[in-house]
Amino acid sequence: MQELIHFTVQKIKELLEHFNDVQALYLSKSFDFDARLDVFLNEVLEYFRTKGNTSHESEVLKIMNMISTVKRGFNPIKMEKIMTGRRELLGGFSFNGMESMYGILMEIYAKENKKLDDAEELISGIIVSLYQNGILDDEKLKDMNSIPKIERFWTSLVEQNTAISGINKKLRLTIIPEDIYIILEKVFLKLI
Repeated sequence: MQELIHFTVQKIKELLEHFNDVQALYLSKSFDFDARLDVFLNEVLEYFRTKGNTSHESEVLKIMNMISTVKRGFNPIKMEKIMTGRRELLGGFSFNGMESMYGILMEIYAKENKKLDDAEELISGIIVSLYQNGILDDEKLKDMNSIPKIERFWTSLVEQNTAISGINKKLRLTIIPEDIYIILEKVFLKLI
């Protein structure tokens, strides 16, 4: 089942904010860093589990296991007992893990935002065309001040116009109807 893209973008944004907090703790060599990194990784892990994204879940578990192995006194690469420099090695693996998480989160964020941007571009073109053809005007736009009204408007357009129906089908391949309505609201607010 598809998820609301706007929700995904918001959740990834929240995770990136938490990531920034953890990064700041790492930079300041805070004693809270290890605990906060664990909390952050568990939060990301839970998010990927909830979404059913097993490949990203595996990546988070791999990072957690490498850090855990260092904490137990073993080098996860060489599988040898760490005799000296455990704290430095832990810092290195923690940093490496954070970099991997950042890459994953930014990849998802960029991909989901691209879907929304592409959909907004398509929808904006339709709305401008409707405006130019006199189907929409400022009064009608002002009247569409809620998602149910926008939904009814969009549904009637899709039912009456085969070109818009085709565009709606194209949009539905990447986003769900609720995303379409939110994008429409955003476009309408720009035009009012």
